[in-house]
Amino acid sequence: MEEHFIPGVHNYCDRWCDRCPFTARCRVYVSEQEFSEDAKDPADPAFWQNIKKNFEGVLEMLNKMMAEMGIDPEEMDKLPAPKPDPDIQALEIAMREKTARYANAVDDFFRGNAPYFEEKGEELEAQIQDGRPVDVEKWQFFQDAVDVIRWYQYFISAKIHRAVNSMEHLEEFDDPKQSDSNGSAKVVIIAIERSLGAWEVLSRQLPEKHAEIVGLQRQLQYLHTELCRLFPDWNAFHRPGFDDEPGQTMRLDFNPN
Repeated sequence: MEEHFIPGVHNYCDRWCDRCPFTARCRVYVSEQEFSEDAKDPADPAFWQNIKKNFEGVLEMLNKMMAEMGIDPEEMDKLPAPKPDPDIQALEIAMREKTARYANAVDDFFRGNAPYFEEKGEELEAQIQDGRPVDVEKWQFFQDAVDVIRWYQYFISAKIHRAVNSMEHLEEFDDPKQSDSNGSAKVVIIAIERSLGAWEVLSRQLPEKHAEIVGLQRQLQYLHTELCRLFPDWNAFHRPGFDDEPGQTMRLDFNPN
């Protein structure tokens, strides 16, 4: 069973398990499915017991790795804490502000257009009730696009935060292209590209909202350009599973209709 799992596949995924082809081969996903409903509820003691159990397991693994590398944990504790790089801190703050601005703008778009979307839903329902032809695939594609936008809305900010913060540890990797910074950057760039594609779907199906949507796309395009500048080797990073079997994963393509 152990060889069935893909080592590290969960480290550089988008956490969208419902749409992931590798869940059965992901140790984290399989472990989470073993939890009872009580163990998934933070209000229940079983939840915190599982947190404690997982932490102890990770700690044991780290101690074992350190022992194999000849590192004494007690000696490590005596070392002074490294000082954060002020340039990286400033960059992280700036990027965080820009991603927060995008996430808030997405909320404003859907909140401000709630009556509009409700009206569109009523029109579709009336169309179905009247027996008029409905392009079901087109509307399903539209809903998928909304799901993509909403899923990555806050994910983008979290991953950019990790990518930038990890820049301080590039020297720890034998191959800089396989650094955590590049891996995190790759995941977030893919998320941005999918979001851009999803917004294009909305723009084509809702031409009257084109101006609003273009503003949101510009924010994403800026983030995309800035990430490619900061992490020029992002696409060279090899993600376990996803880059070994690329045919298993799909990006949201534009609706050809």
